[in-house]
Amino acid sequence: MAKQKIAFIITQLQLGGAQKSVLYSVEHLSKNYFETYLLCGQGGTLDNYAKKNIKNLYFIPSLVRRINPIKDFLAFINIIKILKQITPAIVHTNCPKAGILGRIAAKIFTKAKVIHTTHGFVFYEGQNIFKKYFYIFIERFAAKFADAMIFVSEEDLKTALKYKITSKEKTLLIRAGVEVKTKENLSFNKTALLQEFNLKQDTKIILQVANLKPEKAPQESVKIAQIVCQKYPKAIFLYTGAGPLKTKTESLIKEYKLENNFKLIGERTDIYNLLALADVFLLTSVREGLPMALAEALFMQVPAVCYNVGGIKEILKDSKNGFLIPPGNTQKAAKSIIKILQNDFKFIEGPSLLIDFDINTMVKKQEFLYKNLLK
Repeated sequence: MAKQKIAFIITQLQLGGAQKSVLYSVEHLSKNYFETYLLCGQGGTLDNYAKKNIKNLYFIPSLVRRINPIKDFLAFINIIKILKQITPAIVHTNCPKAGILGRIAAKIFTKAKVIHTTHGFVFYEGQNIFKKYFYIFIERFAAKFADAMIFVSEEDLKTALKYKITSKEKTLLIRAGVEVKTKENLSFNKTALLQEFNLKQDTKIILQVANLKPEKAPQESVKIAQIVCQKYPKAIFLYTGAGPLKTKTESLIKEYKLENNFKLIGERTDIYNLLALADVFLLTSVREGLPMALAEALFMQVPAVCYNVGGIKEILKDSKNGFLIPPGNTQKAAKSIIKILQNDFKFIEGPSLLIDFDINTMVKKQEFLYKNLLK
């Protein structure tokens, strides 16, 4: 029996939950049934990983995150050429730019079934009304070129139906899972990692895993740190990631005199090791789908303090495995962190966490969908 070809398309391989889940799917779909391909832009942190581990890899230099009419047209042409060469049975797109170009190219120029995974919408409540409905119009248009729409959170699925982006018959909830790891089964040099940041064994550590982009609101974290450090002057905030708000965030750190308490440590691939050191996981996003870094933290039983946006409340249960905070309420976020640091909190694991957010469950559900579409 000939293997069915599955072509995944994603904009760029930056460090993020969507990128990690796509790479995992490409590597771990059943080799007995499927042959996988990956199309993506260049310049991502995970490019080298993909080169080493993905057999059928196609880089498209013109596929970039920002809107660029010339590059977007070239990327569209290149996607068409590669898909015609591959002749996939299924094209599975991810992320906004790749999702729009890939779906249109696949539906018009191939015979493939087309699937798109939404890892969070670009539009959100409180956004400029004209910008918001422009993005909704684009989402509705692109959805017409998909045979199935996967959502990683119930909140995004409900939003899609609310704004009539797609029909209920096309929708499916498949969590973007993470690799299951615990503090007990990690093996790394804890002392060396602490020394890298000049930290002591008993240092209170608050970890944030997010890019320095507007939707992640990194400056909110600095404001929270200022309040927490009044109570715990030796507490350390470690913020991983990179992005356009780095300079503004550094300026705010200096303004609040937190140079010794708030460290921007850049993009990291050892997130589980950092979580093993952390006392609290913090997330101040104003827009999210369902952040995989949060799932990783909760697997490691690190209590989380997060702004209540997107699908976060589907995994973070207030006062059980952390605290849900109204967006922008830095005082409440700081008080919640202090409560955890004072050991005035007991972590209660959610019973469905190990099943719903296991990345192998995600792959099995994807395989089931692919086989059904190809019947």
